[in-house]
Amino acid sequence: MRLGIFLSRCRGAVGKSIDLESLSREYENHGFVRSFEDFYDADEFDALLDEVERSEIDSMVLAGDSPLAYRRSRKGNYLFKCLVEKGINPSKIEVVNLKNMVALPHHEASHNDLQTKAKLLIDVGIAKVTHSGPTSLVEIAPRKAVAVIGANTSSIAAAQHLLDEGFKVYLIHKGSRIQIPPEEVPHVNAALIFVTRHPRFQLIKNAKPIDFYGYPGDYTLRVDTGAEELDLAVGAVILSFESDLGLIKMSQATFRMDINADGTLAALDRTSARAMTRERGVFVIDVTVRAKENIDQKFLAADSAAAQAIHLLNRKEIYHQVAVSQVKEELCGGCGACVKTCMFNAVTLSGPGNVSVIDPRRCRGCGNCVTACPAGARDLVTSPSTYLFNAVDVLARFKPEGDKPLVLLLACEGCGYESLDRSSQEGLTWPVGIMPLAVVCGGQIDMQLIMHAFVRGFDGVVMLICGEGCCHNLIGNVDLERRVNLFKEILSSRGVEEDRIHICTTCEREGRACIDEMGEFYRQLGAKYKEGKALVVNM
Repeated sequence: MRLGIFLSRCRGAVGKSIDLESLSREYENHGFVRSFEDFYDADEFDALLDEVERSEIDSMVLAGDSPLAYRRSRKGNYLFKCLVEKGINPSKIEVVNLKNMVALPHHEASHNDLQTKAKLLIDVGIAKVTHSGPTSLVEIAPRKAVAVIGANTSSIAAAQHLLDEGFKVYLIHKGSRIQIPPEEVPHVNAALIFVTRHPRFQLIKNAKPIDFYGYPGDYTLRVDTGAEELDLAVGAVILSFESDLGLIKMSQATFRMDINADGTLAALDRTSARAMTRERGVFVIDVTVRAKENIDQKFLAADSAAAQAIHLLNRKEIYHQVAVSQVKEELCGGCGACVKTCMFNAVTLSGPGNVSVIDPRRCRGCGNCVTACPAGARDLVTSPSTYLFNAVDVLARFKPEGDKPLVLLLACEGCGYESLDRSSQEGLTWPVGIMPLAVVCGGQIDMQLIMHAFVRGFDGVVMLICGEGCCHNLIGNVDLERRVNLFKEILSSRGVEEDRIHICTTCEREGRACIDEMGEFYRQLGAKYKEGKALVVNM
């Protein structure tokens, strides 16, 4: 493996607190190392790609900004696209968040603590690219059809735009008639006539989405009309709910949507990506729009969502990274635990030995089946168990100054990590002795990993997971909470007090609450030190 380690000062946000030149010297024997002011500086962007090609790098760690910054920014993932074109497998590119996990939240910590923590997080990134298996890319010929969910002024405007560009449009409506507010009729009536009489338009009445799977450009959307269930082959979906909070809640689980605190749909980024979502082929019509707002804003939002769908589906091909659960057939006992656990109907038992088989079009790589498998026959390609255990070993090496507690923070990649990330951007801080480790989902956390953390010297473990109704994998948070009592019983038998583990639930925009809760947990652990209580594990 030819490793490249690229460090970013993030235009001073990291460089002011962390000595990147010193870090660079630490990794001189690990592979190619170089520091940049910002990866998206025009000259340095080209220099980075030139170094990748010249040094024949096949795996890399990008240390600096948050991984969410690349996902939220308009075309922020362009760097990764270029790296893949240079021959690097997507699973061999890891982003280490020095900015929001070290520099900003711990700006009052000692220089030694900051440097050590930054290095350990980079070491975790190296472990990730080392242990993760390569993923495959599926080439999709996008379908020229779009499902628009919700019947209102915004959805009619989006449908008109799509039809003008030659697309098939399915309008999924929970009622029997499209009803437009009287004050909006003069502005939308002509478009409504055009849409409802167009040969490529189909209104599906009294319907609700009940299943959704596939890849961007090639989805299957199942809707229930009461009389029958229809499977629609579409390339993209546009959600147009305006102020219908009930419809938003009903559709959230189907499309794995993020929800704002007020119950409205959350876009990828309110500044630069207001029509986009986590799912590349699902778009929203301006989540901030309310029924009483200006109609021109509705048309602008509708045109933006439609334009994004058109831009995606007008390509000759779309490449999708397949990152699914994998099965070790020689270990699979055909018990069916994975089938019962999977909420996406992605697993079946097949063949004479009832071996577990995965449907990649349905699998979302959440890891719930990995935890459920009693034989250890399942694992995730991009976040395998060997990586997680190795990451705990690495993070356990941190010894905060002042004899402070050491806490492992397991943050799900749904709401947990996002809450932590947002909190630092908002100026919130937390103790430097809390060591973050992202997991795909709360459902991926098992007893062995928790026990391993205590054996390696952690004084406490916090699990930061999605709150009620917010889990992107439907029941990953619930599954974890169900296992907590069992965790505590086993820990107690090993001499670990049950109050040394804690579950903190959050929605991604509730950073302050989870930071306060983690801080209180940390203070209580610190009090045990002052009281002279030994924090040990009997094995």
